[in-house]
Amino acid sequence: MTPRASAAPPRGAAAAAGGPLLLLDGMSLAFRAFFALPPEMTTRDGVVTNAATGFISMLALLVREHRPWGVAVAFDVDGGTFRDEVVQEYKAGRDATPPELEPQFDIILDLLGALAIPIVTKRGYEADDVLATLATRARDAGRDTVVVTGDRDCFQLVEDPHVKVLYNRRGVSEYSLYDEAGIIERTGVEPARYPLLAAMRGDPSDNLPGVPGVGEKTAARLLTQFRTLDELFASLDTLTPKLRESLKENEALVRRNAEVMVLVRDLELETDLDALALGGWELASARAAFDAVDMHAQWGRLETLLDDGAFGPPVGGTAARAREAPPGGGATLEPLEPVEDALALVAAATEAAREVILDAAFDGDTLTRLVVADPSTGSAAVVEMEGGEADEDAADATLRALASARVVGHDLKEPWRAALHRGVDLGVPTFDTAIAAYLLDSASGRYRLEEVLEDTTGLAAPWVDAAKPATLLDDPDLGDATLRERAAAVATVERVFAPRLAEPAQRALLETMELPLLRTLARMEDRGIRVDAEVLRGIAEELRAEASSLEAAIYAAVGHEFQVNSTKQLQGVLYDELGLTKGRKTKTGYSTDAATLETLRAEHEVVEMLLRFREVDKLRSTYGESLAAEVREDGRIHARFRQTVARTGRLSSEQPNLHNIPTRTEDGRRFRRAFLPEDGWSLLVADYDQIELRVIAHLSGDDGLVEAFSGDTDVHRFIAGVVFSIPPDKVTHDQRERAKAVSYGLAYGMEAYGLSRRFGISVGEARAFMDQYFDAFPGLRRYMDETVSKARVEGCTTTLFGRVRHLPELIEGTRAARMAAERQAMNAGTQGTAADIFKLALVRLDTALAVRGLTARIVLQVHDEVLVEAPPEEHDAVTETTLEALTGVVDLKVPLRVSLGWGASWAEAKA
Repeated sequence: MTPRASAAPPRGAAAAAGGPLLLLDGMSLAFRAFFALPPEMTTRDGVVTNAATGFISMLALLVREHRPWGVAVAFDVDGGTFRDEVVQEYKAGRDATPPELEPQFDIILDLLGALAIPIVTKRGYEADDVLATLATRARDAGRDTVVVTGDRDCFQLVEDPHVKVLYNRRGVSEYSLYDEAGIIERTGVEPARYPLLAAMRGDPSDNLPGVPGVGEKTAARLLTQFRTLDELFASLDTLTPKLRESLKENEALVRRNAEVMVLVRDLELETDLDALALGGWELASARAAFDAVDMHAQWGRLETLLDDGAFGPPVGGTAARAREAPPGGGATLEPLEPVEDALALVAAATEAAREVILDAAFDGDTLTRLVVADPSTGSAAVVEMEGGEADEDAADATLRALASARVVGHDLKEPWRAALHRGVDLGVPTFDTAIAAYLLDSASGRYRLEEVLEDTTGLAAPWVDAAKPATLLDDPDLGDATLRERAAAVATVERVFAPRLAEPAQRALLETMELPLLRTLARMEDRGIRVDAEVLRGIAEELRAEASSLEAAIYAAVGHEFQVNSTKQLQGVLYDELGLTKGRKTKTGYSTDAATLETLRAEHEVVEMLLRFREVDKLRSTYGESLAAEVREDGRIHARFRQTVARTGRLSSEQPNLHNIPTRTEDGRRFRRAFLPEDGWSLLVADYDQIELRVIAHLSGDDGLVEAFSGDTDVHRFIAGVVFSIPPDKVTHDQRERAKAVSYGLAYGMEAYGLSRRFGISVGEARAFMDQYFDAFPGLRRYMDETVSKARVEGCTTTLFGRVRHLPELIEGTRAARMAAERQAMNAGTQGTAADIFKLALVRLDTALAVRGLTARIVLQVHDEVLVEAPPEEHDAVTETTLEALTGVVDLKVPLRVSLGWGASWAEAKA
C-alpha cells in the first residue's frame, strides 16, 4: 500500500508536559484488528470495516488512557527496503494481504486525516524504522514516548526513563506496557541486545530462519554469558558439542539476521516532533468521514474525546472544546400559545398530516387533564377530563379525534391506558420520546422528560424547581402553563431524536416493536387479571401460623427468646452463643444473609429453621398480604408493565411486581391458585420452551446445538450425550443436570465458580467440565469469543433485531468492571434477542385475537410466559392463534417451541 500524503494544518509548539508522545505501528495494528474482529462488520453497502473499526477503537482507547500531547502513525510503503538487498528472501512467502483488508487501509488513512493525526512514512524503510527514528528524537529531547505495536522488533527501542513499548498481545484491547525491567523479564535480555537474541532465535514472520536448536530461552542464556556476538563466537569451545556445532555452522546466518534486525534510528523525515502535536481537526469534516463508513459507534466515542480536548484544539481554536452548543445542536424550547378549542386543534393537525403532541396530568390513577399541541402552529390546548358533563363530553370527543391523529408524547402508555378506561383505543402512537431515549441508551436510567431534555439538549426543564423536584404525573395541581412547557419539551426532544434513530434497525425496533407493544401493554393493564383476595389472605394466614411455630422452635433450640429478624441479635446468637463458623464480615458484623446461612446448615439445627422462617415470613408479607391489598373493586389486579427498565430489553412489572410470583417451591406455586379467569371462562398459559438456548443455537450456528434443538428429543440429555461422548440413553441424571446447568448458565453469564457452588464441586472440576462442553460445541465458543471482541471495539452488543446495549465498562471500567462487562457481553445478545422475540410475539398475539374477532384477551405476561383468558367456545381458536403467534414470530435455524395449558386458575393451567 502507498499512503497518501496528509496535509496537516499548522500546529503550535508541542507541549512537553502532560502525557507522552504516542507512536503507532499502523501496519501491525491494522492487521491485528482485521484478524481479531468478525468480517460481518460492514458498511450498509457491504464494505468490510473490521480492521478500520478495530484500529479506531484502539486509537480512542490509547488517547483516553494516555492523554498524549502528540500522536503519529507509521506505515510501510510499497517497494523494497534495504533489508531486501541484505536478505533476498526477506519476508518472502508471506501470505498476500487479504482482499477484504486492502481497501481498509484507505479508510484508516481517511479517518486519521479527518482527526488531523500525522501519517509518517519513508520509502526504502519500514514503519519500524520510522518509529525508531521518532522515538530516538523524542528521547534526545527528553520527551516521554510510548511505541504501540504488535511487533517484537520494537522491544529494542525501550530505554528508561523516556521510551516504553505498549505491546499488543491479543485482539484490540489486550496490551502490556514494557519498560527496561519488563523487557528483561519477558525476554531475558536488556532491550539494546534484543536484536542479538532475535538473530539467534530467528523470525519466521520475516522469513528469517534461526539457529537450529536455539530458541528464545537458549539464546537468552547465551547472552547472559557473552555480551556480544563476537564474544560468543570466540568462545564456542566452552559450549556443549551439539550447540557449538549448530552455532558454528550458522554464524553467517546469525550475523546477517542481526544486521537486518537492528532498527534504523536516524532517518531523514519530512516532519519534526512539534508537528506531531495533536490538534487542527474540524468537527463537521471528522463527523462526515465517520458517517461515510457507517462507524457511528466509534464516532460517538471519539466525539466525547474531541469535546474534552483529548485530541487537542480544533482548527483555529485555542480552547479544548470544539463546540459550545448543547448536545441538541442549539435546540431551544419554543413557547406554545394557549388556545381554547382542543378538538379543532387536533382536527386541523390531522387534516394536514401534522403531528400532535400529547401530555397528561394524573391524580393517582385518574387522568385529570390532557394537553394537546401543534408545534408547527405554536399552539396548545388543555383539556379538563374530570369536570362537568360538558367538559367530559368534550374530553371524550378529543380522545376520539386523537385516535386518528399522529400522536407524539413522552411515556404515552399512561394516557393510553386512561383512554382505554374511557372506552377509546388510541391505536399505535407515532413517536414516544421516553422509549426513544431507552433505545438509544438502555443503561442510563434517565427517562423522565426533564432528564431526557437535559441530556439531549443541555436545557433545564423550566417546570422543575431544582431545589424541590416533584413527580409531575402525580401532581393534580399541575398548571396549564407547565403542561404547555412539557409539550414544547417533547417537541424539542423529538426533533433531536429523529435523526439519531434513522438507522433502519433502530427505527424498526421503535415502529414495529416498541410502539405497538405500548398499545398492547396498555390494553393488558386496563384489562388486568382477576385475583381472589380471600384465597391470598387464607394462604397468608397459613404462613403466619407456620412462622409462629418456627419462631417457637428457634427459641427452644437456642434456649431463649430474641428478635429473629434483628441482624445484630442474630449475630450474637449464631456467632457468640453457638460459636458457629464466622463467614463474610460486613460493616455491622459477620454476615447472616441467606448465602452465609446455607454454608452453616450442618453446624446446628437452628440454621435450617431460620432459613425456613425467612422464606415463610417473606411469602406471607410480600405475596399474601401485599398482593391481596392490590386487588381493586373490580376484583382484578392492574399491574404496570414497563418497557424502559431492564437493560436487556425485557419487560418489567410494578405496582405490584407480578414477575416475582415465586415458582420454585410449592409454597410459592400455591399463590397461583388465586389468579383466575373471568367467571365461566378459562385461563390459557403459553410458555416458550428454552427460548434463550434456542437463540444461542441460532446465533452461534453450532451444528451440534442446532441438531439438539431441531428434533423432539430431550434436549439436555442429547447435549449431555455429546459432551460426555455417550449415547443419550446412557446419560445419568447428574450428567444431564450438569449439562443443563451449563446450557442455561451460558445464557446468563455463569462461570466456573457458579457451577462449582451449584454442584458442590471444585472450581477446577467445574472449569474442566465447561471446557469439555465448549469442546463438544466449538461453534458456541467461537461465537462467544467473537461477541466479546466485537463488543470491546464497539462498546456495545446488538441483538438479532438491532437492539443496542451499551457496555462502556468494557473500555472505561476497572479490571473487575471490564470482566463483568465481558460476561454481560456474552449473554446480552442472547437475552436481548429472546426479549425481542417475546415482545413481537405479544404484539402479534394481541393483534391476532382482535383481528379474528375473539373476545379473549391477554391478561398477564411473566418473563417468557403469557396468560390469556377466554370463554369455552373460543378455546380451539385461541389455542391455534396463540401457537401461530408465538412460534411464527421469527424464522430461526431451530424451531421455537411453546408449552400450552388450560385451567380454571393459573396454577391449574400451568400444571
